[in-house]
Amino acid sequence: MDRVEAYRLFQSLNYQRFQHLIEMAPARQALIFQLLPLFFHINAKLLPGYISDDVPAGLLDYRPSQDTVNKAQQLNRSFNHRVRALRRYPLRGLYLINPHHHYSYTDKTEFELWLLCSDLLDIEQRHQLQLKLDAITEWCAENGLLLKTQLIAEKALVENNALSEWQKEQFYTQGIVLAGCEPYWWLLTDEEDSDHQSIVDEFKTQAKFKQYNLIDFGPVKSIDQNALFETTYAECKAVLLDGHVSLDLLYLPLLLETVTSVPLLSVVLKRAIYQGESRFPALENQALKLSLIESHSEESLINIAREVFYEESQETLSVELKQAQYPWRREFVKQLITQWAWSETQLQTMDNRHSHIKQNQAWFSRLAPVIQSSLEKLQDYCKRHQLDTSNEITYLKQLYRLRFQPQGNQIPSLPRSLRPEHNESRLYLYRFKDQQDWLVSQVPLADNAKSGLYQHSQLIDVLSWVINHQLLAKTNWLSVTDQHQKYTTSSVIELSNYIINQGLARLDIPKQRSDIITTETVIQVMVFPNLEEQPSNKLSQQGLQLSSKQNDPLNYSSFKESLVLTIDCLFISSHGQIYSTFYQGQTAVLDMLTSLLLWQPIGQPKVNSWCTTPGFEKSINQRFETLIPQVCQHYQTHPQQGKFLINLADRPYQLQWHDGQVEYVRRPMSQTFWQHLADNTKTFTAQALDSYLDKDQLLNTLLSYQAAEQVSIFLYLEKNTVVYYLVDEYANIVRHQVQHLSESTLMGHLQLFLSHIKADNQLRHIRFYLLNHHQQGWKINAIAPQNTTQTFLPVQVTMESPALDAACTIMCGKKWFEGRADDMALFAQVHQLINTLRQNNQTYPLYINQLQFTDHQRYPTAIYIQQKNRLEQLFNQQ
Repeated sequence: MDRVEAYRLFQSLNYQRFQHLIEMAPARQALIFQLLPLFFHINAKLLPGYISDDVPAGLLDYRPSQDTVNKAQQLNRSFNHRVRALRRYPLRGLYLINPHHHYSYTDKTEFELWLLCSDLLDIEQRHQLQLKLDAITEWCAENGLLLKTQLIAEKALVENNALSEWQKEQFYTQGIVLAGCEPYWWLLTDEEDSDHQSIVDEFKTQAKFKQYNLIDFGPVKSIDQNALFETTYAECKAVLLDGHVSLDLLYLPLLLETVTSVPLLSVVLKRAIYQGESRFPALENQALKLSLIESHSEESLINIAREVFYEESQETLSVELKQAQYPWRREFVKQLITQWAWSETQLQTMDNRHSHIKQNQAWFSRLAPVIQSSLEKLQDYCKRHQLDTSNEITYLKQLYRLRFQPQGNQIPSLPRSLRPEHNESRLYLYRFKDQQDWLVSQVPLADNAKSGLYQHSQLIDVLSWVINHQLLAKTNWLSVTDQHQKYTTSSVIELSNYIINQGLARLDIPKQRSDIITTETVIQVMVFPNLEEQPSNKLSQQGLQLSSKQNDPLNYSSFKESLVLTIDCLFISSHGQIYSTFYQGQTAVLDMLTSLLLWQPIGQPKVNSWCTTPGFEKSINQRFETLIPQVCQHYQTHPQQGKFLINLADRPYQLQWHDGQVEYVRRPMSQTFWQHLADNTKTFTAQALDSYLDKDQLLNTLLSYQAAEQVSIFLYLEKNTVVYYLVDEYANIVRHQVQHLSESTLMGHLQLFLSHIKADNQLRHIRFYLLNHHQQGWKINAIAPQNTTQTFLPVQVTMESPALDAACTIMCGKKWFEGRADDMALFAQVHQLINTLRQNNQTYPLYINQLQFTDHQRYPTAIYIQQKNRLEQLFNQQ
């Protein structure tokens, strides 16, 4: 084709791009597109972007028509303009780049706007021009049009540092010259692009073209590596997050594989122009991308590309129209459909795809290998070009896993754009007699049907799936057929309404990358106790009624039975996912808590319980809504290592965790409650008690002071007795009481006793507190120990080990005794000494000042206190 003819075709293509843009855009935005050149051509106080009359104005080769002036008056009726020639035109061109395509319009598109200015402008003039550009951009955003603007000087184009290769590629294939200079690139064939500069220089010496109206943006030599990565990354991210697929998902990987083997889109466009292609739809970038995909991809990808192209065209060819909205587009798509040999059935399927979730499921599943392949090619591309993109690749892989590789109990979910909107169709739930799975369908199923839209053995799982996918709302008509006779339609509707109120329909992967790259954790827990099995199966209703005073649902009545037989549970994660689990049996509660802590919750999750056990729904719900936050709070305070004591059906259990591992163990029935609280011997293991084990919350209050390398002693006066609690460096807690000693004397004595242990056990702090009880709870005040004068006989004990029968030496002042720690004959000798010391003081007691173990083992401070208390009782017994 002749160069002049090709040039005119490019001009025609530019005109059609602009006409189709304003034809498809909303009225307000179409108006703005038409007025953008006028905004820069003049400085008018009544138009957007006015800064001052000194801002450079005047677009080369632009004369606003009366129609344009009339359109400007839609913004301000007082505006008027008389067209007149300017002495100079400092603005050389205005260019708009549509990153979407011209087959349809989306108001989410961010357009690029380039303003080319003369090199004659000084720095201040350019600054003023930039201010005007920013003001217009802001005004456009307020009116729903997003612009990314760039002020370009002619010199920067000459030096080739104004635009990236990717920007030039986008401009040539998707750009619109709104006003001013047109690109020399239109005049060159694709073979001449390799010698672009010399040919352009030759053009400048010819009078064939208006040189003042041409500008050299330069050739597209190669694709910028970072730009190609960022564009592909954004496309993969959009598909995984929103489900929106464009041809770029299949086109860009062709460029990633080997950039040189697939021609650039700008080259394909120019070849088509110079070969005489004049149909605008065939020159649109979507058609060009499709042609490249059809030439370089396998059949399965070509079929996907054609479906994407058809959907993006927004035509529904299975529907006959008297008057098409965009006849040029509809006619072109019809021609393609004929070439592809699509049947009428296939067209109907395509046109109705998004009204059937099953088709959306199948469609999204077909995309999985395409996206996976794109991610692999993108990763290889980055390695090949040594791009530092590991964080971005990891993010995309995480998104892919969430969409296409759900964990064992993760409920799969489609992107929200592929879920039905405001679905009010009928929905059918089935559980047939010979099957355990629930099936959901939008049409009635025959008995013993094997599949539906979705199926699972747990009703909660199925309901969560249909609610999350907006198939079930409060406006739906729901039919339930349960041949196991556990549920009725009304009970399922009540349950589903509860789940709907929890907002599951809004759940999806968060948009912010920062929310995904962090470790997935649980943010909400929903428990559903006893959905199918009720405790009345084990306890007679009479037994339940007679035991109202023993109201712990986990240790109920004189039988100490647990009223919780099964738990359906939903964990909602910080990544917008739903995880469904089921627990049953005596340890169902512990199994649920174990699963919860394996999430390593970093914040307090929202907790909801929904129980329908007649007469006990409130108490069971309150039990879970109290227990779960308590366990989470303790875990978050001590995430490295801890334990939680709880009784289930009158059996003591210990839920424990260490370095990410969580388990529970059954405590020996032979152990006393206080032995459970003081059995840490190796390392600090923070502990807490179920609130039902600590009725007045004293012990949990004391344990809030537990810390490694610290011993805390709490003194409490009960009549003539001082009770003291000690929480040691391993979080053991012991309780003892003494009589005939004041609080200050006891504190001084304990301070002396513990001072001998402090160095051996590497204690940093020994702290004392006074306990007081009020109606509001326990009040704790720190106190400083006072130096006290020793008024009792100093007693030192040395034991071989903490064993009850360990060899020991007792030194009472200057007297010493040897024997076994459980030998009553040994203590008889001590009694004789005490009797000689008592004389007239019948209450003269012995208190151990120092206790040592000689086996070179480190023992918790609680062991020392327990042995001290045991030996003192043997010393002082009458």
